[in-house]
Amino acid sequence: MRSIDRAFFTLAVLLGLAGMVLGIQMGMAHDFQLVPVHTHINLVGWVSLALFGIGYRVGLAKGGALAVVHFWIAAAGAILLPLGIYLATTQQQEAVVIIGSLLVLASMLLFLVNVVRAWNTPAG
Repeated sequence: MRSIDRAFFTLAVLLGLAGMVLGIQMGMAHDFQLVPVHTHINLVGWVSLALFGIGYRVGLAKGGALAVVHFWIAAAGAILLPLGIYLATTQQQEAVVIIGSLLVLASMLLFLVNVVRAWNTPAG
């Protein structure tokens, strides 16, 4: 995946739009039960993924194969975490939120690894 920064940013925008739509729908229905879902779509999906994309774009994190692995783990976590919160809130099913949380944590750890790798790369 050549443009890892664009992949992160494109998915961030899509999830940001999903979070906005959910927020508008909740407001119109005056039903705010899913605020935690809305919040995590926006913070993990929009904000974290956008910051990852910016980090790769400006060279704060090293790209390459490990960045691609990072993208797929981050994407899965950003989708599964809010979905899991929805399932835990509406159906008392918690397995997906646990998996999503662990993927989000793994994603941040991989980003840290890529940031440190960028420090150890000579400027060129």
